[in-house]
Order: sequence, then structure tokens, then C-alpha cells
Amino acid sequence: MGEGLAGTPGSVSVVIVAYRSGPELARCLRALREDAPDAEVIVVDNGGADPGEERWAGLRIVEAENNLGFAGGANLGAAQANGHLLVFLNQDTVAAPGALAQLSRTAAEPGVGVVSPRLRLLDKPELLNSGGTVLHVSGIAWAGRYGEPAESLRAVEDVAGPTGAALTIRRELFQELGGFTAELFMYLEDLELGWKARLRGLRVVVDSGADVYHDYEFSRNADKLALLERNRLVFVLSAYSPRLLVLLAPLLAGVELAMVALALRQGWLRGKLGGWWWCMRRAPWLVRHRRETQRLRLVRDRELARLLTPVLDPKMLPLPRGTGTANRVFSAYWSLVRKAL
Repeated sequence: MGEGLAGTPGSVSVVIVAYRSGPELARCLRALREDAPDAEVIVVDNGGADPGEERWAGLRIVEAENNLGFAGGANLGAAQANGHLLVFLNQDTVAAPGALAQLSRTAAEPGVGVVSPRLRLLDKPELLNSGGTVLHVSGIAWAGRYGEPAESLRAVEDVAGPTGAALTIRRELFQELGGFTAELFMYLEDLELGWKARLRGLRVVVDSGADVYHDYEFSRNADKLALLERNRLVFVLSAYSPRLLVLLAPLLAGVELAMVALALRQGWLRGKLGGWWWCMRRAPWLVRHRRETQRLRLVRDRELARLLTPVLDPKMLPLPRGTGTANRVFSAYWSLVRKAL
């Protein structure tokens, strides 16, 4: 792990964005200090970061002027990093012994862009928290293989997107892709980074040889749902090609109407409409962001289509009534779209 000087192959910088961390940050840092004492560890304090007694030469605390969210905080930490490889970890994760070394080896393989570990539930380590992000054709994304036996993931597997709770990327590539999109604040910034790597023709993988445990509890509130929906719109409008947007237009319109109805029923309609307004007010930025994203493209839609699914089946939440029917419609329509790509 500690091979090489800063900025040379083999050197690693771990970036942790911390916010009202409580004791979980100290737990995360302790695991890193014990397993990889030579790694550079940067904690970005978005407010209320408490490393406890975990202090050593390789640890740096970077103060953010205000809460930058995960995306902005991660970019700030990356800008301070010296390592050849960047490892982003959530404050509530615990890296197993050897995880960073394995992630580093896989990230260095030719053709690999972004690597996530086998993310396991901290309180139920025999189960997966995520085996990589699943991406629906509408831009809805979720943690794949949630609740499945961890041992069911036993290889390096290609996935649609990494998980921001734990991912590894070469610093040079991170900079080339423009880092995380700070405007997203949090949620889907990891998916977008992985998709940019895919546009460059690089692989996004999960490595079962590296285990990271996550103190995960799925939660839903009006603000989170509104932010997820807003960022989904940003992702679709910037990441999909013009051809794919046109072909998917009826499906995307149907999903928008369904999300409005869901938001109305669950009490976050104002947030949903606010996402539309946010995109309209920032239309010039969104156009620039789309142009910058599409400029990365080296692969065709037909290659990327295999990464998308028409089936909504996240395992961590109950699905609305009628999802089964919607999935059949989505699947039939998507089969036609794929033939047209």
C-alpha cells in the first residue's frame, strides 16, 4: 500500500467527507490507520467532523468554509491529495484489512476506470449493501444486490455505476472527467462519474476481493427524494445522447407523470416541482454541463445500452402498486429502443 512517493504509481490518497460524524468517523479512521498507515488520509470537514483520538502523520483535516455536500467536499479533498490513486470513503464505512491494496491493484489494470469494493452491511456482514449501482432507463438508480449473500459476489464484475460510499479512481482520470459535479451536492454524483468513465470506454467494476463494511440504513424524507429526483433529471439530460433522449421521450414523460403522482401522494410535490424549476433557472449551466459530458464520449449508445435495465426492482424499499405492469411496459418499449440504436 505504501509503495512509491506521493503522486507516483502505488501512492494512495483516501478522501473522507465528514459531516456531523459522531464516533463513526473515528471508527473509519482507526481501520485505515491499522491497515494502511502509509496512506495519505484527508478528512474534509463539512461541519461537525470529529476524528476523536485518531491522529497520525498521514492524516490531514481540511476545513470547508461551509457544507459543500458530498460532491463538493470530495472535490475539495481530491484537490488537496497527492496520491496517484484516490479512494473515496463515507465516514460510516469500515475498510477490511487489505481492501485498499486490492482496490488499488484493480484500479491500475488496463481498461479499468472506477472500482468499488464488495460493500457489505456492517451490522449484517454476511449480506451485501451493494454489488454496484443499477441504472434504470429512466435514470432512477439504486444499490444493486442489496440483501443478497455477500459470498454470491465472488469475482470482478462490470456494473452500471460505482457506489459513492467506497470507490477508487486514478487521480489523473478523476481530473480528466471533471471530478464530481458539485452542483448535484449529493446523490447520483457517483453514478455520473462512473457514466463519464463509461463514455470514455473504460470499465466500472466491483471487486469482490476488497471488502468494505457500511453502517447503512435506508431512509426516505421529502428533501432527499426531491434531491434524488432533481439530480436524476440532470443526469438524464446531460448523460444521454440526443438519439437516446428522443427514443426514450415517451417513457421518460410517463415516468415524470408517475413521479409527480407519487410526490403528491407522499407529500413532496413541492420538492419535485422545485427540481424542474432548478433545472430551468440553471438552463445555461445545464447546457454547458451536457456539452462537457458528451465531449467525453468515445462509445456508441448500443454499447452503453447493456448497462441499462427496464425493470424497477430495488430491494430496500416497497414498490408502488402497479410497478409490475410498468416493468412489463418498460421492457417491451426498451426492446424496441435497443433495436433502433
